[in-house]
Amino acid sequence: MATATKKTELTTSTSPEALLKTHATSASQKGGVGKSFWERAKIEFLRERDVPIAAYDMDGGTGSVARILGERDEHGELKPTEDQDPLKGVRSYNIHKNRGREAFADSSALEYKHIQIDTPGGGFDALSDIMDGGSNSLQGLYEAILKEGRKPIIEHIITPEDESVESVRRYLDATEGLPIQHIAILNMRDADEKSDFEMWFGYTDLETGEKVGGNARAEFLENGGIEIVMPKLAIGAALRMKRYNLTFTAASQDARLTVTQRGQVSRWLREMWKELLGNKKFLEIYGI
Repeated sequence: MATATKKTELTTSTSPEALLKTHATSASQKGGVGKSFWERAKIEFLRERDVPIAAYDMDGGTGSVARILGERDEHGELKPTEDQDPLKGVRSYNIHKNRGREAFADSSALEYKHIQIDTPGGGFDALSDIMDGGSNSLQGLYEAILKEGRKPIIEHIITPEDESVESVRRYLDATEGLPIQHIAILNMRDADEKSDFEMWFGYTDLETGEKVGGNARAEFLENGGIEIVMPKLAIGAALRMKRYNLTFTAASQDARLTVTQRGQVSRWLREMWKELLGNKKFLEIYGI
């Protein structure tokens, strides 16, 4: 495990209100794992329950979070990012440009209680450029966020592919020693059951009898990590939702989806909301 050259002990206010101030971002060095899909679901879930969450999309204005959840004018056109209220819509930046990188950190000083930032795949290097000199560390960045009295949250999107698990290891090493809440989102899109996540849970090599994988998860759990299972949604329904810029709730009722697709979205919603409502640690973070 990589070890930071110097660890800084940080303390935050223990008042209930301060503990509920969060700065969350989805993370994966691998693209196409479902980060934006998760972000859209989480933001929709929280806003439905009147949890104030300011949303930011760091994909340069082309991300599905901004397109689907962003505010629109009377003609149905997406409002410019400068006119977006982050609590109602989504404000866009480009993490690969200086202004976008600075917005990632500077957002922690804003008045919003909860901040959610969608970053594109492979965003680690851009984040490390902000305060850590483009190294393999994110210590400086997250120390700065902690000093603003926020609880940093890193949400790792896990798929059965090895690269998504390797990404978790990289973020754990880069933030070692800091009081960050790590959350693993097991995306069932390409899996039939949890055992398909072999490198996350680990498995026994049939030839040698040795255990393979599972180390990143063990460290993740030792650090108080939270696991959430994101159910599978039929690809046709998911693509039509995205094509028409529909939220999950809207898609479950929209006539542009077939009866079957609307039913698939409705079932997904029930399963996803049940998963979140059954996760006490997740609910406590957001005061639900």
